[in-house]
Amino acid sequence: MKLGLKGDPSPITPDSQAMADGTGSDAPKPWRAVYLEAANFISPSIWLGLVCWALIGGVGGRLSMFILRVTSDDDLRGMKTDDDFTIGQFSGDTVFLVLVTAVLGAAGGLVYLGVREWLPRSWRAVLFGLLAATVGGALVVRPDGIDFTLLDPLWLAVGLFVVLPAAYGASLSVFAERLMASARLRQGRWTWLGILPLGLLAVTGPVGVALLLLLGLVVAANRSGRVTLLWRSGPVTWLGRGVFATAVGLGAVLLVRDVVDVL
Repeated sequence: MKLGLKGDPSPITPDSQAMADGTGSDAPKPWRAVYLEAANFISPSIWLGLVCWALIGGVGGRLSMFILRVTSDDDLRGMKTDDDFTIGQFSGDTVFLVLVTAVLGAAGGLVYLGVREWLPRSWRAVLFGLLAATVGGALVVRPDGIDFTLLDPLWLAVGLFVVLPAAYGASLSVFAERLMASARLRQGRWTWLGILPLGLLAVTGPVGVALLLLLGLVVAANRSGRVTLLWRSGPVTWLGRGVFATAVGLGAVLLVRDVVDVL
């Protein structure tokens, strides 16, 4: 009996589908091979998350603030936003913003790898974009801040900072799925590149280090592919879908509450 989604690459090791078909071996792989295969699979999503959010959230976010500065009162020029950036100026703070969003985008790539197995393949881009829009929008839209009280028009300010995370989630899913299905990935050309963005997570502090340790433990536990098979099993899939739906619903409730307060 086959487990999981036919044709999907494994979230940790490429050979786990063969095990599910009964054609693979239960013998554990050498540790070096285990971690290299994991890096080869994980790295495309991390890199795409990094690039997508650096461009959409970092550069796109600053361009959005520029648009809002043009449409708002001229007296706002030079004021500090809620994130301590100067309205109407592109400076070294913009570079810092792009770097921060890049690291957060890389983490988002890991989140996508964790939840993609729970989502119907044809709806992954839409659903992950919805998750990013609701949760990301709820985190960004602040009724008591400058960004969503003094900027004008308010509907444009809210719309831009909900659309940006939605675009990130959808684009990450689309490009990640295409890349993970490509021959280049199966040939292992991403193996060593995967180490670089993981290093970025390590410098973010205790949270990043803890995330890396957890990832390492998961890969170690999946040495024979059993964690992958469990993750793809029916009960875990439906439980994961429930958690995913709860996150979207909670994010939507918080976002609507903040939007109502702003408008």
